[in-house]
Amino acid sequence: MKFVVSSTELLSHLAALSRVISSKSTMPILDNFLFQLSESALTITASDLESTLITSLELDNIEGEGSIAVPAKLFIDTLKEFPEQPLTFQIDGGSYSVEIFSDNGKYSITGQNADDFPELPRLNEESTSTINVSHVALRKGIEKTLFATADDELRPVMNGIFIELTPDYMSFVASDAHKLVRYRRTDAKADFESSFILPKKPAGLLKNLLPKEEFDVKIEFDEKNAHFTLSSYKLICRLVEGNYPSYNSVIPTKNPNVMVIDRLNFLIQ
Repeated sequence: MKFVVSSTELLSHLAALSRVISSKSTMPILDNFLFQLSESALTITASDLESTLITSLELDNIEGEGSIAVPAKLFIDTLKEFPEQPLTFQIDGGSYSVEIFSDNGKYSITGQNADDFPELPRLNEESTSTINVSHVALRKGIEKTLFATADDELRPVMNGIFIELTPDYMSFVASDAHKLVRYRRTDAKADFESSFILPKKPAGLLKNLLPKEEFDVKIEFDEKNAHFTLSSYKLICRLVEGNYPSYNSVIPTKNPNVMVIDRLNFLIQ
């Protein structure tokens, strides 16, 4: 297998994927990136079993097809040494060797068998719901609520963002039992009523990816998993199972005490 790719473009994509990899993984293969080469594209995957991030680069100079797992940290550290230039990768599927040819010489890395990489979780087609959401609405919803999520091993449902879909609005809710945040968007709606709890880590991954996004995000989810499809990335994550507390019951609806203040003055003070 052989392909040519820009050093900085590849490093940019790998840096985003590297946030998925856990330092406490019990499976050594998850310390690697999965490279899959097809006729026209290079697909790269990183996973910690709970969250999986996939990116694809459209390339012109490709010879052969196949896949290999390469050590993530070593690979990124090697790419950081290159200035902007085209790099030629030559991969031997039998010995799992990766040779990188640059203007300054040749570098060699030993990979692993791609078959050891875990399979991606699949959605249940019968119970899958799908919605297209504005990238701005999704980004703002995560940014406004992520800070309020809890870190409670006894109540895992509090450790994520509760996303509620209705025909009238889309709500993002987070609470650590001391503070509660509900952020509602009336410009993001669904034709159905549903909800799921997005874990903290994939929410943080989306928070980093969405500022560069320019198009709507396709969200597909069932009872256990969710898929977020962006223009250059796809995030697959396991949802938090359980029922989120009835947050509406603690939000006052007929509070007689109302105060209006200047936002900027309040911020300065």
